Amino acid sequence: MARKKTSGNAEMNERTDIKTPVSEMIRKFKRQKNAVVALFFIIFLVIIALVGEYLVPYGINEYDYSAILQGPSMAHWFGTDEFGRDLFSRIVCGTRISLAVGLSAVTVGAICGTVLGLLGGYYGGFVDSVIMRICDTLFAFPGIILAIAIVAILGSGLGNVVIAVAVFSTPTFARLVRSRTLALKHSVFVQAARNLGASDARILFRHILPGAVPEIIVQFTMSVGSSILTASSLSFLGMGAQPPTPEWGLLLSNGRNYMLTSLHATLFPGLAIFLTVLSFNILGDGLRDALDPKLTD
Repeated sequence: MARKKTSGNAEMNERTDIKTPVSEMIRKFKRQKNAVVALFFIIFLVIIALVGEYLVPYGINEYDYSAILQGPSMAHWFGTDEFGRDLFSRIVCGTRISLAVGLSAVTVGAICGTVLGLLGGYYGGFVDSVIMRICDTLFAFPGIILAIAIVAILGSGLGNVVIAVAVFSTPTFARLVRSRTLALKHSVFVQAARNLGASDARILFRHILPGAVPEIIVQFTMSVGSSILTASSLSFLGMGAQPPTPEWGLLLSNGRNYMLTSLHATLFPGLAIFLTVLSFNILGDGLRDALDPKLTD
């Protein structure tokens, strides 16, 4: 009986010691303390984006001309703007706009880039040449310059900002997925699926795409930060969100005329952009280290 119990315990220990890819990724990610803090901060931002408008003490367009450009106080934690509106309330409510623009733009760019990268890497030849030359053309322009040109053509507004940011995000994902597709399309399991009569679409999305998912996740996370920064830059230049929208870049632009007398008008919107972009970049670095199978403890 004792031997049976010992062997049973040994089997249970062996089962517990089995490391799945997900558990191994979580274990590696937990070791990245900065990335864990960044993840919790981003979760906090998402919660604020969902329920923030119900928690703020003032309306985003609640004017108080007796409290114009007041500094931080108990009544107004982040001070007020040039119309006496509460900056804390506007920054909290602007979280939803900035996150929505960044996430939606990168999502569109990731989907388009992934499809183009799969097609170019799998079929090669003329299809690959056309896709890669388009990507090279887009890469020839700095991201912000390309976004400004697109918004100048389409017109200002958050919808056009999403399109502009998505366009310059697409080639990065296309190249990333194409390189992974080239590495996987001649692998044994893809050849086996082809010999069994699987369609090209099934091979691409069922067998090749999962192999590129870790790289896509890392690139997606890091791209969100740069997209929020680009969208804020366009709003700062007057080509994105329009007044009275409480978008962070627009808040920064509105406060720049009062920097010498009322620093808080630019300090707090700038900090919101800085901390959000920094968190997404740190999270991307942590995910890259956690998802890289070559890195061992």
